[in-house]
Amino acid sequence: MAPLPRFSIVIPTYNYGRFVGRAIDSALMQPGDEFEVLVVDDGSTDDTPAVLRRYGSRIRTCRHENRGAAATRNRAAELAAGDWLIFLDADDCLLSGALSHFRAAIAEHPAARMVFGHHVSVDGDGRRREAKPQPVLRGGIRDFRDYLDRRFGIAHGTVAMRRDNFTVLRYPEGITNGEDIVLFAQTLARFPCTTFPHATAEIHAHPGRMRDNIPAILQTGLKTVDALFRPDLLPTEAMRYRRMFAARRHLSLARSLLKAGRFHEARVCYRQAFRADWRRALTPTNIGRYVRCVLATGC
Repeated sequence: MAPLPRFSIVIPTYNYGRFVGRAIDSALMQPGDEFEVLVVDDGSTDDTPAVLRRYGSRIRTCRHENRGAAATRNRAAELAAGDWLIFLDADDCLLSGALSHFRAAIAEHPAARMVFGHHVSVDGDGRRREAKPQPVLRGGIRDFRDYLDRRFGIAHGTVAMRRDNFTVLRYPEGITNGEDIVLFAQTLARFPCTTFPHATAEIHAHPGRMRDNIPAILQTGLKTVDALFRPDLLPTEAMRYRRMFAARRHLSLARSLLKAGRFHEARVCYRQAFRADWRRALTPTNIGRYVRCVLATGC
């Protein structure tokens, strides 16, 4: 009997037939043979099924009716055969040698339940910008707080998580934006985690990507706050950062609305952020953006 793969590179996809082949190719080109590529199709109505068929037995596939990205990732965690899960968005791709960096970090930190590096951003014109390497983590609630305070970031394609983490934690279903923040923060609060100073993924900008989907962002609103700050999942000392995170979510919503030219709604979000945690919200940048909204709305 063949040994089970140590890694499952998981690619959830929905109507990304024009991109998913690039993501799959980047996974299949990784060095070594102790990994599988698992693609879960969230009920796509485009040519995604035809694209997946071209790969034959080189990948594992599953399809279900449309349930959203969080439910699709949770389903993938149930199906995955590897001990470690690497979730890769279908419109992004892994960099050459990414799996080698994950292997090395896991070997160096055998107690870790999540390891992550950083990414390269690629804009619509192909310009590349590498993010700063992640800082050394300090452990537990301090990392939880720093992550929520945006002192470092975590992105799909840059992180590997133990599959058995999902016996305790899951992506919060019913949330269409920021569900990854919830899972990553809860993991930082509950489990030993570590970073490494290498980029493992390219994150591609393009029109219509989910992270720029204003209706989805507005539909989610502050649901991420309630989904994250669950007393049954977080230590008691983590709960004191709820207001800080609420302010951060209001600011994130405000930036997205401002970018979309929806000045009145952005103004409301900035005021809510100021009320939630004025110490973090009242920065010169945020005040300037708020004034821009006031001038644009004429009141």
